[in-house]
Amino acid sequence: MNKKKAFTLIEVLIVLAIVGMIIGIGIPQVQRVFRTNLKSAAVKLSGLIRFGYDSAVVKGSIHRIVFDFEKRSYMLEVSTTNELLSLEDESKLKKDQKKSVFAEEEAPKPPSFYPYEGEAGKENVLPNGVVFDSVENVSLKKKATGDIAYLYFFPQGMTEDVIIRLKSDKGEMGFYSVRVSPANGKTKVEGRYLEAK
Repeated sequence: MNKKKAFTLIEVLIVLAIVGMIIGIGIPQVQRVFRTNLKSAAVKLSGLIRFGYDSAVVKGSIHRIVFDFEKRSYMLEVSTTNELLSLEDESKLKKDQKKSVFAEEEAPKPPSFYPYEGEAGKENVLPNGVVFDSVENVSLKKKATGDIAYLYFFPQGMTEDVIIRLKSDKGEMGFYSVRVSPANGKTKVEGRYLEAK
């Protein structure tokens, strides 16, 4: 006689229960990893902000952090001059430079920035699963949500009142916000979407 072997209903239910428990335990662990990536990215950014602030004061030159939303990266740069132009002045200067191509006089050049030397000037890419949500200048009431944003540090010991928000690219893992104090460059990292007040 030929006996066929098969799984009983109880064996199938036990296997399904075990698989369910593994998934139930695994999903929160994966979420915790993404949340840890968010927090570590916020803390690392906070450290660079503090370094940029201190370096601007010590070196006596304007520094800035460039936030590139598309590349998911940021880097510290140093100015070649201590003059900072408004966006209107900069666009006017570019027009004047175009005119001066036909004139014999040389137009003034806008201030330029170059990457900070060493580790601090390298491009920092956000960890997998982490993206910039926004960079908001609270004083100017301007919020960048794409392209490029800047955070400036001045040699007089001042910076901008800014909130940098990081989020999971999946959207469901929450936010981390880095608030920069304009008077002393200190940062506060919070595990939530921080509103400008």
